[in-house]
Amino acid sequence: MIQRPLHTPSVTTPDVGSQIARVMRGVALAPWFAAAACVLLAVPGTADAGQSAIAHVAACGLEFDLPAGYKITRPKRMVDARDGASCSFDIVKARPDPPQQGECKDEEDSGQPPFDVCDWMIDGGPASPSVRVARVRPGGRPLLDDFVLDDSGRWNVTNAQAGDQPAQAIDFHGMPAWTGEAIVRMSWYRARVKDFTGIYAGSGGSDVTLVQFASDLFVELHDPPLDANDACTTFCASLRLGARTQDLP
Repeated sequence: MIQRPLHTPSVTTPDVGSQIARVMRGVALAPWFAAAACVLLAVPGTADAGQSAIAHVAACGLEFDLPAGYKITRPKRMVDARDGASCSFDIVKARPDPPQQGECKDEEDSGQPPFDVCDWMIDGGPASPSVRVARVRPGGRPLLDDFVLDDSGRWNVTNAQAGDQPAQAIDFHGMPAWTGEAIVRMSWYRARVKDFTGIYAGSGGSDVTLVQFASDLFVELHDPPLDANDACTTFCASLRLGARTQDLP
C-alpha cells in the first residue's frame, strides 16, 4: 500500500531569470537539432535513400554489386567432358515490366489467319543482361554464347548477318578483355495460334564483353546492367572473384 504524505507540499515561485536562460539555451540549440535531422535523412536505408540501394551479390564464384532495382536468377551449371564447365545466370529487374502485348498482322504485313487474333511477338530481341563463367579444359574451348576462337587463336564475336567479326581488345578494370556487338536474326512468332509461319523481323544487337580472370577462366557479360547515367559502373567496377572459390565451374 502506498503511504501518502500527511503534510501539504510547499509551493515555490518559479525563478524568472532561470526560465529565460533555459529558453535562450533552447534557441541556441535549435540550429544544431535541425542539422542533425538533415544528416539522419541522408543515412542509407531510410525511406528516401532506399530507392538507390546497391545490392552485393555472390554467384558462380564471383562477387559484384547490382544497381538498384536488379536481382539475379538461379545459376545454371553445365559440364562438357571435352571443353570444360560453365555457370551462368541472368540479371533481371526486381519489378518485371508488364507482359509484352501481341500485335495484329494482316496480309499486307505477311500475316496469316486468323487475322483477328493479335498475338504476333518478336523472338530474338534484346534479352536480359546475363553472365556466364567458363572454365576451359586443356585443349578445349570455353563454353560461351557470343565469343568464339578462330584458327589463329583470335577472339571473334558472333554475327548472324555478316559472319563472326573480330573482337576489340580492351582493359576491363585492370584485366584483359574483349568486346563487340553480337548480332542475331529476329523473327515474328505467334503466342496463341499454333499453326503459323514465322516472319523475318530484321536483326538485333547486344553489347558483349569477355573478361579473362585466369588462363583457363573466362567471364562473358551480355548487356551488363547500367546505372542511371547509362554507364556500367556499379556492376562492372565491382566484378571480381569471390571468397567461395568452390562455386567456380
